[in-house]
Amino acid sequence: MSLLHAALAIVLAAAAASAQVPGCKPCGGSGRELCPKHPKVECAWESEVRYCSFAAKCAECGGAGFLPCKKCASDATKQALASQRERIGIEAKELASYDETMGRPLRKGSTDHFTLVLELDSLKVEKRTVQSHELLHVYLRRLEKLFADYRRVMGADEGDFQERFQIFIWYLDGDQAKGSLAFCSQGAPAGVKLMGSHARYSTAANKRWFTTDEQLHRNLLHMVSHLILSHETPSQWMGNQKGGWAEEGLGHWFEYQTFARCDNYCFQEQNLNDDYSGGDYKVLCRKLVAADEAPPIAGVFERNTDTLLKNEHIVAFSYVDYLISIDGTKFDRVCADLRAKVPTRESLQEHFGLAPLEFERRWKEWVLATYPTQKD
Repeated sequence: MSLLHAALAIVLAAAAASAQVPGCKPCGGSGRELCPKHPKVECAWESEVRYCSFAAKCAECGGAGFLPCKKCASDATKQALASQRERIGIEAKELASYDETMGRPLRKGSTDHFTLVLELDSLKVEKRTVQSHELLHVYLRRLEKLFADYRRVMGADEGDFQERFQIFIWYLDGDQAKGSLAFCSQGAPAGVKLMGSHARYSTAANKRWFTTDEQLHRNLLHMVSHLILSHETPSQWMGNQKGGWAEEGLGHWFEYQTFARCDNYCFQEQNLNDDYSGGDYKVLCRKLVAADEAPPIAGVFERNTDTLLKNEHIVAFSYVDYLISIDGTKFDRVCADLRAKVPTRESLQEHFGLAPLEFERRWKEWVLATYPTQKD
């Protein structure tokens, strides 16, 4: 959480506590009233974010979603809401460059760790069609959850991340071509990432590329985990310096935690037969190990991201799964070493006390003991 947002949260909490007036019907004793220009449920959304382009247009609340209670608001509550509106105005100016680049106002929002442009009119989410405003908040919420999960699993500190991640999701292929070049320095029809200290991801999300919300969500889990991994101090992309196993393995790992399925790759030529056994990498990995057909570990540890083959993706996922099961914080240190160009074999020995062949032996035993033989 940024210092500004943390301070605002403290002020809002203190204001609410000091403003409570039992029996105040308009606000229930909170000192704040819902802005009448928005549906009730939308007002609550704005408390979760730093900025939302939909709400920021409101002349009544300025995007805060709430107004001081006319009957009981304290000076502290009024000041807190005024500070929130001021912050929203600052964010609007900072994000205006996106609009200028694309030549029109964009649908966008920001949280403590992400800025998101989401140019989709609607999407079916869990059997319900969700319109653009709510969809923006759904995806900001998911991105923040991924970041929190990453920090929890890897033991990463807040201070290890210096900038917000920038995510661009377009509907029009033309917007993706223009936006990916402008924001990620690479023009491409599908997903493009800019890794390291200024981490960004841009993708088209029309029916040509994603037919469901689940597919898009799974893609973001995979791709944005790479952004987080590369941006963590020391910021560097490991995928082109023999760290492909860890980068792709972790991306698959985050996919699997939510969907028990992996079907995203960072290079389109590897995205072959993506419904292979439903993408259940645990079942597939166990079959490889049981048949003694798992790719040799020495070769996998030498691969860059763009040279990993299908079965190497599967075992890379499992290597990461195994290491996290032992100690995610130690795995985080291995990843830091890989970003600093320390060879995998040296880093595994230092942090886990395992040479590659011993690691491979123990990993195979663990896979056979813990992974299912068939998909549930």
